[in-house]
Amino acid sequence: MGDDLTRFLQARDFLLGVESYEEAVKGFTWPTIERFNWALDYFDAMAEGNDAPALIYADSDGTERSISFDEMRRRSNQVANFLRAKGLERGDRVMIMMDVAPEIAEIMLGIMKAGGAIIPAATLLSAQDVGDRITRGEVRFLFCHAPFVDRASRAGEALEGLRARICVSNTGGSCEGAGGWTAYDEVDRYGRDFEPSFPTEAGDDLFLFFTSGTTAQPKLVMHSHLYPVGHLTTMYWIGARPGDIHYNISAPGWAKFAWSSFFGPWNAGATLFMFRQPRFSAPEVLSMIEKYRVTSLCAPLSVWKLFLVEDLSRYDFALRTMVSAGEPLNPEIIRRAKEGTGVDLREGFGQTETTALIGTFPGMAPREGAIGLVAPGYRVAILDDELNEVPPGTDGQIAVATEPVRPLGLLRGYDDERRNAEIFVGGWYLTGDTASMDEDGFVHFVGRVDDVFKSLDYRISPFEVESEIIRHESVLEVAVIPSRDERDRLVPKAYVVLKETFEPGREAALALFRFIRAGMAPYKRPRMIEFLEEFPKTISAKVKRKDLRAIDRETKASGKRGRWEFYETDFAGELDLGRR
Repeated sequence: MGDDLTRFLQARDFLLGVESYEEAVKGFTWPTIERFNWALDYFDAMAEGNDAPALIYADSDGTERSISFDEMRRRSNQVANFLRAKGLERGDRVMIMMDVAPEIAEIMLGIMKAGGAIIPAATLLSAQDVGDRITRGEVRFLFCHAPFVDRASRAGEALEGLRARICVSNTGGSCEGAGGWTAYDEVDRYGRDFEPSFPTEAGDDLFLFFTSGTTAQPKLVMHSHLYPVGHLTTMYWIGARPGDIHYNISAPGWAKFAWSSFFGPWNAGATLFMFRQPRFSAPEVLSMIEKYRVTSLCAPLSVWKLFLVEDLSRYDFALRTMVSAGEPLNPEIIRRAKEGTGVDLREGFGQTETTALIGTFPGMAPREGAIGLVAPGYRVAILDDELNEVPPGTDGQIAVATEPVRPLGLLRGYDDERRNAEIFVGGWYLTGDTASMDEDGFVHFVGRVDDVFKSLDYRISPFEVESEIIRHESVLEVAVIPSRDERDRLVPKAYVVLKETFEPGREAALALFRFIRAGMAPYKRPRMIEFLEEFPKTISAKVKRKDLRAIDRETKASGKRGRWEFYETDFAGELDLGRR
């Protein structure tokens, strides 16, 4: 066993064994890693001869598969040999455009072993988007599930730089007749033992992610082979243990999949559960969680909203731990999740650029309105525009210290040196997120720096307003933006998607305005409500606020209102607007 692996395992075993957050923060330090390939050095050593299930897969068609750690090791060796035979060289970038499937895990391991770098791609990308990512990402190999091959094949000139295009069959389609594509079945012909031809340096590129682009063009985030080590904080936050069955509800095209469907649980030696369905169905997913005795669950806010429409008391869950990240949780969601399952729903915060950075960690009770405390190994501060730490309770930008020790979960950088110069400043990485930190160190999320706005000289956090509106019985989703009222003042406007049992209209608007006025400070109250059938979202299911702002601007410019848009002043009599 090499020294780098020994240090990694010592750090991992420490976090697996701690009994309190205080013990974790006091005793954890990042291991010194120089040469390390997580797939070869850690996973293979853990997996060899290990017949425990590494992955359990099921789909809506009734397919079930259980793959042992040792089988996953041997299959990924075949992938590595296949890629080397196809000409993969050290540092070559490989894009994966696939749905949830067992093959995606063996492919990622195989790329790592062969010395390539992985670029996940969302399956909803257009042909133009695929071409853009291939070009900007300097991609040399493309793995694609059969249903997406036709779209990827229309990516144009970008395809000319590829050394190989590999089509992977699944229940959604076959690779027969896919001209110009190599069938993934060819992997079966390669040896099940693999010997690397060069050492992996810790600073070599490993994962490159395009961000979701909620406020600007997606950026390419670059992580090195230290990234899996950085996910020791994710493992600790999830609370995964050897023997757990961990289910993360996330599409493979995003960093969250690497976080919680790969590195986090496998760092702990837990079993991954994957479930594929053509269209998301909350009752079906909940039944799978029950049937497969999932003990550890990670799901985003959008999924929890749909879960909580169901009667969770009907299910006999085996859940021990539940977490959520990606979008901030409203206190009402946390309360109802606990009522429905008996398990605390613990929030976490991180970015595509980091691993788990802030969270409510195992053994900690959620504190209302707070994400949690800073993860072991990270030093986080709330800074003003001059990079000074602000007093407790004061809003500022979340920043991660990069000196004297740079956290191993932090990005190497973007593919844009100008942008790098903006985010790495004065010994800090600036996250672009606004929050406050109370006297106990709990971080309270406010919003993206670009989302927070001033109304009537008050600073408005959309998240804070949304957290109150979501408590109303009719609201499924809500997003708050700044908008101009009849007097040309900048005020909060709430876009709302109603639950199926409620109809948009004057009655629904009046009920919401009454609810808002009964419990919300006057300066925070939305003065306009507009109902939508659904929100514009990124392909990672985050609300595109920039699109909502554009819709509002276009409507205002037309001199008309939205079809289901209502102003508070429309109800002057019913609301007694002379009363504050």
